[in-house]
Amino acid sequence: MSSEIDNYIKELRHTVTVAGLNYEIWWVYKSEDTRPKYVGAMNQYSLFFQVSTHAHFVTLLVELYRLYETRNDTYNIPSLINKLKMQNLIEKNTLMSLENTYKEEAKPLWVKVNILRNKAFGHRSEAHTVEEVFQEANVKPLELKKLVEVTQKLLNELTLALNQSYHAFNLGARKDTLKLLDDLETLRNG
Repeated sequence: MSSEIDNYIKELRHTVTVAGLNYEIWWVYKSEDTRPKYVGAMNQYSLFFQVSTHAHFVTLLVELYRLYETRNDTYNIPSLINKLKMQNLIEKNTLMSLENTYKEEAKPLWVKVNILRNKAFGHRSEAHTVEEVFQEANVKPLELKKLVEVTQKLLNELTLALNQSYHAFNLGARKDTLKLLDDLETLRNG
């Protein structure tokens, strides 16, 4: 495997890992499954948790956007697939599968991320309110998680075909975030 392709894979693995970690923290803060249990502690430090929630969400969007942007001078999935095609490094059936996963599973979700990133967060559209941008994007939290998972699957399919390697993607932030909130709740209830 060329060092160029190896660098692409490392960068994209890192990006999807960061996206996944930020999703987990953001979702602990927002989910109906966890938020009610910790809302008291979160309200005690309300400005911190408002900013933290926003920061994790925006970072999630930025990382997901980066994975599928179509510039040819950045590390992204479409460019990597094109490089693999040009260098003829994996079988055509695998390339077709990767392209199908990208076009059918990832891209429709990425378009929603693109709308949010480009109209509400990376840029702030004068033409639309943030609420209108969210309505246009019509993205659900589980769709953001799915985009992370589809990207992990795509990268693993690619590396299995390229050099029989597989990345575990087993870093998680949920457990630590819940522990932090449990500790804050304990302090609050003293």
